[in-house]
Amino acid sequence: MRRFVVFVLLAVTPVLSAQTARIEAIAPTAPVAVAHRKDHATVTIDATKGWIDTGIPLVPGDTLTVKANGTITLANGQTITPDGKEHFWRDLLRQYPLPTAQTGALIGRIGDNEAAWPFSIGAGETIPVRSTGNLFLAANLSDGLTATGSYKVSITLASTPSGSATAAALSLSQLLQPAIFDAFPRRDDDGQGNVGDAVNFALIGSEQQVQDAFLHSGWFAVDADRNTAILHGLLATLSKEPYREVPMSTLYLFGRPQDMSFARGDTLRVAAERHHVRIWKTTQVINGQPLWIGSATYDNGFARDSRNGQVTHSIAPAIDTERDFLRDSVTSTGAVAAAAYVTPSDPIREAKTATGASFHSDGRILVMLLQ
Repeated sequence: MRRFVVFVLLAVTPVLSAQTARIEAIAPTAPVAVAHRKDHATVTIDATKGWIDTGIPLVPGDTLTVKANGTITLANGQTITPDGKEHFWRDLLRQYPLPTAQTGALIGRIGDNEAAWPFSIGAGETIPVRSTGNLFLAANLSDGLTATGSYKVSITLASTPSGSATAAALSLSQLLQPAIFDAFPRRDDDGQGNVGDAVNFALIGSEQQVQDAFLHSGWFAVDADRNTAILHGLLATLSKEPYREVPMSTLYLFGRPQDMSFARGDTLRVAAERHHVRIWKTTQVINGQPLWIGSATYDNGFARDSRNGQVTHSIAPAIDTERDFLRDSVTSTGAVAAAAYVTPSDPIREAKTATGASFHSDGRILVMLLQ
């Protein structure tokens, strides 16, 4: 079984290179009060209330056993149990909190951060806890789909000590030499000499760990090209599933296209607005695992490409917001053993992408050690 380690506080003393590159600790998630919590609780989830805070604090190492009964009734009179009902064609035009769960199914989330990805529960499920925060529950309903009624939910909590945070994870201040990042390009390019997005995050881990970190936190691998997208979209429609894997443009680093591309976004808006990352593998190895670097930006609509006047995606100029959304989403699944910010000796503060869009940043690169 894969081990999940508590997200830890790193050494607080900055490590400076001769070129003034530096590393800064990222504080862990604030602790929650668990000393007096009960090991069993029963809560009622009202279908009209959206996400409901159960008030039950959770920490990594906990195991939840959840059982639910009751019914909710849609506006059309259809009755639904906690397992939910199968999606129909019209559901492709709705945005659900958890698109992969059945309509009306009981779902959960740990914490109230928008980056935290929900998980399916249904009528019964045992769930290993990998992050810190209160347990939230809801019926999986879209904004335009109203229902009445409630589910009665029984929650049993078992706790397994996860060990000392300091002993559980290596300090990045010991693993990283910030000057490593001075050797990498600061930005990707379009393959024609036009520089693009800033490199603003890095991952230490195997290829499988990188893929799992994204896929388990609500991100999805995008299709590589138009032909693949057409086939994938057709198959998704026939399966009554939303199509979200819209391809993104190819950009280059180290003279080659991205090795991985992931996105996350609302089903109905994903073609225009979405979180997205491009990732390249480097030749560096840290703690026995490859180092990957990438760019994280948020598509917020369309604009004219300054190179050719064609319509292209525009990005939100505050790219640090997207970098930190990436941190919060991946951390919420327990995939991160430790994290820090590295400021290279020549950080990117303000610039324009290959298409002419402006962006700004504090210049720091997010580094996450995966587990």
